[in-house]
Amino acid sequence: MKDTKASLVHSSPPRGNGRSRSTRARGPLGWWYRLTAPAEPPKNATLSERELARRGQLTSATLLVVILLVLAAYPVAFLGPSRALAFVLLIPLTIDVTALFFNRAGKIGIAGILVVVGIEVGIGLSIVGPAVAGGLTTYMLPQFDLLVQADFVAVSLLRPRSVIWLVGFHILASVTAITFLPHSVEFSRMLAVNGYEVYLRIITLQIIVAFVTYLWVTGAQQAIQRADRAEEIAALEQREIERQQHEIEQKKQLDIGIQQILQTHVQVANGNFSARAPLGRENVLWQIAYSLNNLLARLQGYHQMQEQVQRNRAAITYLVQAIQQAKRKGIPLQVERTGTPVDALILELSTRSISENGQGNGSMASPIPRRWQKPK
Repeated sequence: MKDTKASLVHSSPPRGNGRSRSTRARGPLGWWYRLTAPAEPPKNATLSERELARRGQLTSATLLVVILLVLAAYPVAFLGPSRALAFVLLIPLTIDVTALFFNRAGKIGIAGILVVVGIEVGIGLSIVGPAVAGGLTTYMLPQFDLLVQADFVAVSLLRPRSVIWLVGFHILASVTAITFLPHSVEFSRMLAVNGYEVYLRIITLQIIVAFVTYLWVTGAQQAIQRADRAEEIAALEQREIERQQHEIEQKKQLDIGIQQILQTHVQVANGNFSARAPLGRENVLWQIAYSLNNLLARLQGYHQMQEQVQRNRAAITYLVQAIQQAKRKGIPLQVERTGTPVDALILELSTRSISENGQGNGSMASPIPRRWQKPK
């Protein structure tokens, strides 16, 4: 059983014949998935195809949340003192919309990279812009914590190990920004007193998030793969059972068909040319039975033709003997009907003989067997 399962695992499921259609995405986000995610794979799709569809839906849902967050910031841009923020927000919004088109086309990797880039650009501009204008303040420190959003997205949409490189970039960029960007007086004092804690907070948060999300996503992916593999094995085992049942049914049909064809041959060999093989189209041997029945029908017709020829020959011989006997005895021709086409000639000769010589004294019995004679 283990060998069977191993062979089933490494074998790919058979492709459909084109009739199986993709199932429509359901749920509250079904309409969004149909617009922005790759098409749902068919039921007989491979593991990679199903994983691609799953990642596509995850990317689509993530982009929806990111776009809503960007749009939620527009009231602040219009009502706040800096109207330039509205144009700044167009940059990540444009990147996210572009990612939707790539995601719909099945380019999940490119779409995931664009999502991360959009988050990085949005957060980066929210830090660099105010810092260049008025210097970094303690109010802006939580902006560095928001970089973990990109970590979550990267570990979910891209390869899990990509979060390690992204965290390293975040740590380097955060330390560089805090160190070299202009500072406000308040921020400079705080950095002089608690500078180590400021850097440690950012570095610790990035490392913890990277470690936890990496373990969580890799574990989830392994669980999904095991579930998909178990589902595929179950489907393959079911198909194997159905195949074995089909083979058993075919073997049963073969046994029945062979027995019926043999019985038909025996009946024909015993002289029953009307015997036929009673096999329908549901039997695998129906074509052989159909050809055999056609052959038997022709053989029966040939046999009947031979019997007719023999009857005709016997009738002709009988008529010749009757004529010869009538000539020897000098009596009118008296013969019985034979049930063959020769009867027309017998009737003509008998009528002429009676009209010329009168009623005869007797008739000659027909030599045609009763089973060959047609009813009068």
